[in-house]
Amino acid sequence: MFKIRYLINDNGEPFNPSEIASLTQELDCLSNEHRELYRNNNASEIAKHTAVKTLIVSGPGTGKTFLFLDRINNWYKNDSQATVLVTSFVRKLVADLQKDINKDKNLYKKQKANITVTTLHKFARSIVEKNHGTSKYKFQPHFKIIGESWKNVVWNDVLDFFSELDSNNFDWKTFEKQLHNYQFNSLPDWLNIKDKYFELCKFYNASGFADLILRAKIALEENTSLNSNGYFIIDEYQDFNLAEDSFINQLSLNAKGLLIVGDDEQVLYENLKSGKADLIRNKYNDKNIINAMLPFCGRCSFHITKAISYFIQQCRNDKCIQKIYLPLKTSDGNPKIKVVACAHPTTAVDYIEKFVTDNKTAINNRKTKLESGEKKDAFLLILTPAKKIKFLGDAKEKIFKILSEYQVENRLFSDDYYKVLTYYSLSNNHSNNFTFRKVMYYEGIPNNRVHSLLVNAIYNNQNFPDLNTYETISILAKCDAIKAIIDSDQSIDEKIRLLTTRLTLSDQKKLKTEFITKKIGQTEILSIEHGEDEEAELEEIEVKRMGAVELVTMVGSKGLSADHVIIIGFDNINMSPVTKNAFYVAMARARSSLHIITSLKSGGSQNAHTYLEFLPEENVEFYSYRKSDHSTKRINNKNNFKQYLNNLNSKSKTPPRNVY
Repeated sequence: MFKIRYLINDNGEPFNPSEIASLTQELDCLSNEHRELYRNNNASEIAKHTAVKTLIVSGPGTGKTFLFLDRINNWYKNDSQATVLVTSFVRKLVADLQKDINKDKNLYKKQKANITVTTLHKFARSIVEKNHGTSKYKFQPHFKIIGESWKNVVWNDVLDFFSELDSNNFDWKTFEKQLHNYQFNSLPDWLNIKDKYFELCKFYNASGFADLILRAKIALEENTSLNSNGYFIIDEYQDFNLAEDSFINQLSLNAKGLLIVGDDEQVLYENLKSGKADLIRNKYNDKNIINAMLPFCGRCSFHITKAISYFIQQCRNDKCIQKIYLPLKTSDGNPKIKVVACAHPTTAVDYIEKFVTDNKTAINNRKTKLESGEKKDAFLLILTPAKKIKFLGDAKEKIFKILSEYQVENRLFSDDYYKVLTYYSLSNNHSNNFTFRKVMYYEGIPNNRVHSLLVNAIYNNQNFPDLNTYETISILAKCDAIKAIIDSDQSIDEKIRLLTTRLTLSDQKKLKTEFITKKIGQTEILSIEHGEDEEAELEEIEVKRMGAVELVTMVGSKGLSADHVIIIGFDNINMSPVTKNAFYVAMARARSSLHIITSLKSGGSQNAHTYLEFLPEENVEFYSYRKSDHSTKRINNKNNFKQYLNNLNSKSKTPPRNVY
């Protein structure tokens, strides 16, 4: 029907830039009906393609979930016994895709049972658990995960074995990067530290997230039967690092089908986990992998998509994979992007408060649908450059007050609850060395004494309680006493009173609430402990269940979407650490409306961020907002908007006149 070819390169060649330009022009001339038809047919052709290995370049909101389902269905048409692994780095994407697979009427119950949808780390953990670690560093069943809050404790334990070294030259972040890159520093000191880290992890029967991937790769090399999957879908490939890439390559070594999806301009985790854009670019240039593309964004409105497309074209460097990114509709009635100037942080927060007030009914309706599971996305996302919105000053408290009405239950327990849980857990299992180490930390046992106990235990091949020292005996006695309090029939108030005589607790009121809603007992302890390990992954990346209104960092918004998005802190100071990729991802969270707020005096800001220059005026409107009467006033163009900010700055710098 269409003269426009489908976006599949059978020969494995990258798309030619000149062809990309001509295809973009042709596709952008299609009517709404033909755009949708082309999108569906293009995705269908990719899904049923017979190539073993396929890479899809897919911008935000371009319908990859539907393609995944079609691809899986086509695999099952050709192989009724197919076993499929679908994995991503973003937990919410995994959860949403699992729901879509469960609802898919084209898949039989047995086929759904043969589809595993999980994060890469969770799958790696299952591999390591089945193999009980690796042949060199064995784990006992049910090994633990070293969460974010315990990384430095374990690392300091490692460095205590090398007291002659300057610890400032051997920090955890540097070693973690070596784990991410699967490349270890060859200096003898670093190699000794590496060996000691893995030895200590074996003693603790625990693994960090970074080394979990390495262990899984080695386990697969040692035992190929650990991998029962023949078909693989790897989503958000641009966010994987070298270690994860190596694990995936080992995993898919004999794949019957491999579908890789990503967008090198959405790399966000270079600092957090050493994500490498070059990995997906290398796949794109590999002639053994056919290249395909999804061109139409069905998530964002016309103006938002057009502005995003313009932005990434202006900011694209020579290495980036050129792609087509067009709105699914030629017009949709949704507003242009609003860039709003505010004179003060309190003005910016007032703008947000007014938006929430004006949309109260719709927000409450979304809250109800989120609670029932009918909807999965927020109504409003407030995106910020930094996790702590200090740049808003005292005005941030009003945002927290707005949010409080729509927050879902926090899945993470309080520090007090975890502390009590840790003591209780050790009473249940005295030989759990990692839990024992946590209690030592809570008890304030000096590092030199902990080191002495570690040396004795490892040298004698013993667990901590086997040492029978004063410290170990008293710790176990205290843990047993705390367990007796928890297991008693006394009231919660009396339990907390007794606990405070033995432990330092920071928020007894919150702990009481948690005791009412989350028990600690013989039957609950294992599931809670497992939950703690699962939540450790959430500490790595900012992902959680959504409320109707949410405050999230731009980087943390990956995998989320909302009807409306307000970006705050869009200025020359607070946005300075935000990469073009992060801003691109942030804009693409919005479905219907996008508001970008520049507030002066926010952390010393004086101007809008330079990303303003890369937003097209035909898709953007400029406004000023006044708190005194909650009014917005249209500003004609970008230059006038910048002049308005300059005028506000000038007024704020003008000293007050003396009045006698």
